[in-house]
Amino acid sequence: MASIDRGRRDLTALLIGLAAAAVAIAFSYTTPARNIENLTYDLRMALAAPPPEDGLVIVKMDDRAVDEMRTQSPCGCISPIDKVWLADVVGALDAAGAKVILVDYLFDTWRNKEEFDAVVSKFAAIRAPVIVAADPERAPGKDFEVLPGVRYADARALTKDDYDDVVRHYDPRPDGRPSLAAALAEALRGTTAGATAPSAAAATTPALPSSSFNLRYRAPHPDSKAENAGALAPSFSAGDVAFLPRRFFEGKAVLIGRVSRSAGADATTLGEDLHTTPLRYLPGHHDGTPGVEVHAHAALQMLAGDRVVMPGLPWLALIALLAALAGAAFGRAAFNWWRAVAALGGIVAVGAVAGWAVFAGAGVMLPMLTPLVAFALAFFVTSRVVAAQLAAERAMYAGALERYLAPQVIRRIEDGSEPVELGAVERDITAMVSDLENSSTFLAETPVEKFSPIINGYFDGLFEVLWKHEAMLDKLTGDGVIVLFGAPVVHADHADRAIACARDIRAFSERYRAEVREKYGIAFGRTRLGLHSGPALVGNFGGTRRFNYTAYGQTVVIAARLEAANKEHDTTVLLSDATLQRAKAAGALEQVGVLTLKGVPEPIEAYTPR
Repeated sequence: MASIDRGRRDLTALLIGLAAAAVAIAFSYTTPARNIENLTYDLRMALAAPPPEDGLVIVKMDDRAVDEMRTQSPCGCISPIDKVWLADVVGALDAAGAKVILVDYLFDTWRNKEEFDAVVSKFAAIRAPVIVAADPERAPGKDFEVLPGVRYADARALTKDDYDDVVRHYDPRPDGRPSLAAALAEALRGTTAGATAPSAAAATTPALPSSSFNLRYRAPHPDSKAENAGALAPSFSAGDVAFLPRRFFEGKAVLIGRVSRSAGADATTLGEDLHTTPLRYLPGHHDGTPGVEVHAHAALQMLAGDRVVMPGLPWLALIALLAALAGAAFGRAAFNWWRAVAALGGIVAVGAVAGWAVFAGAGVMLPMLTPLVAFALAFFVTSRVVAAQLAAERAMYAGALERYLAPQVIRRIEDGSEPVELGAVERDITAMVSDLENSSTFLAETPVEKFSPIINGYFDGLFEVLWKHEAMLDKLTGDGVIVLFGAPVVHADHADRAIACARDIRAFSERYRAEVREKYGIAFGRTRLGLHSGPALVGNFGGTRRFNYTAYGQTVVIAARLEAANKEHDTTVLLSDATLQRAKAAGALEQVGVLTLKGVPEPIEAYTPR
């Protein structure tokens, strides 16, 4: 019979897993899921970016260069760009030994024939290959005059994801025309689209892509700082090119383009030609990545031959199914809720690390949200099935033990977070013991009809303060209480909680005493408190017939002795140096002295809050 039940449970878990996987795959095609998946994609892309190459240089048309161009331009204008001034920059780069020069500006319109002739004259002396941008709707030599020896590349907008307008793909040959990155890669490799006899070296290198591909962005250059933070390569203002050392450009591929990246968030410069990319989580890319750098990233990737591998639907289905079956298996284990949360958190952490490692090592961009949804859905449904079977048992068990256990322990038994056990565990806690000053006199002199509302009101207010600081009420001791901080719920700041609670109790006590005096005309005693921190045995104690969650050890004993010592020192709160040492925000304290307490072998240094 047991084997039949086990087989049915296995079949149920399998069916739940299949259904969860199907739902997760369907969900992955929705817009919210795509946005979340894109977020994980971008984070991995930014955090696992390969190092940049050293053969690139960015020449920035930044605000300073634009101002200088406007000053030197005969028309004093900035749009369209002064191509004669830009030709001088290209000439200076060529004189410095640049290997290839790419200009991310349109060279398909001219102000007049004089401008065109002047640029032709300046470019005639340039030896390095020059690549410029052209409108894809205009044919070189037909719709505009071309510069001899200059290669024109497609200048259309970068490919952006339909879901969130982020540049994750790159088309090297839109409509068959080479893009800026493709033209740059071909020039650097020493081949062109029309070459018929590639070199032996080119035959051993991967072919340049001819269709759209997922960009694999490079990490920022280590020397890019301040206003150049986040740049792919060393960057210099175009206005400074003529004055910079030759070694900055010699043998390098130089890209000229608009860069409006700023070092500060308070910059007033309007960002131009900035595109949202997966690098937006890195410094220097929060407001966008310059278009000229996106082309540079694409060119480096094409030359390196690395690709971003996106698993297809069959692989997605397999991954989702495995995750769903794992979730169903975890759900069958009937974990307590905190273990379930920890397991789910562990799965998320392991998945995140694995996704990052697989992409960093192999360039494979595994889906992240779909397997997580499959796992979580299968886990939740399976665990609810198991929980339904256990709920009746837990309710019966808790009902039978209600007369023997404290209410808070019963509640933990009911939700499955606290197993009933007679054993103990050692924890570092803070114990607080309270007592009511002159309680015997108060009891003897107060009429019964007044005593009950006064003492009940006192405990109502006291408990409210305790619950505020998440204390555990161990037990009532007549007119006092024994309270634990750090058990059963572990709090690293248990000493701070206890001190703050003691201050609030002292304030409440004074308010309540005034209220009793005004309402009943009776003198109500002060609340005296003792606090001590240290190890204690906490757990369910009492035997097989009656037990309770409580604490044993010197920690509770010393707290009780400190409470009693208040009377001798005319204080209301005494805390030990052990509590003070554990506290991070104890507030103002006054040293009372080193106290010798009954039953405590070592003297205790005591303090009282001011």
